[in-house]
Amino acid sequence: MLIQRRFTYLALAAAVSALPLGGCVALVAAGAGGGAVAYVQNGGVANFYAYYPASMNRVSAASQAAFADMGIRYNGEIRKSPSKYLLEGMTTEGDTVRVTLTSMATDVTKANIRIGTLGNKSMSLQFQKLLSQHLGLAASATAPTSLPPAQDNVPAEAAPQQPSQETIPLQ
Repeated sequence: MLIQRRFTYLALAAAVSALPLGGCVALVAAGAGGGAVAYVQNGGVANFYAYYPASMNRVSAASQAAFADMGIRYNGEIRKSPSKYLLEGMTTEGDTVRVTLTSMATDVTKANIRIGTLGNKSMSLQFQKLLSQHLGLAASATAPTSLPPAQDNVPAEAAPQQPSQETIPLQ
């Protein structure tokens, strides 16, 4: 709460200090301040994940059913590799929904969900609950320690570098 208050004051100070600047500079400063406030109010975390003791195909089908239950329009699935699928959808408010499924082992799948630009924890938790119901299995915040993670056959230097982003387990 204290951190939220500090960021709110910081955003307000940035907007007020930009007033004498005029033009595009003031507009950019105000936009940055507003973005900081939105980021802090949303918890600042965009991705939420959980592990399910089920195959990727089964979790993919259950994810599509959870999308339907939540009123999310399913746009399709991209198979990035044999061990990684990306499901995309759109909320009724127009936010993009991305669920990345990663095969951790034959019957263990990590489901990473991101709703909108900054993430939406309450909708992500609702998705996780519905996904668990459709699978008939409980989710876990930690990967099983007895099973090694799946390896893609992509050399490290050939893999595209993604910007780092913070992920937290669903609870």
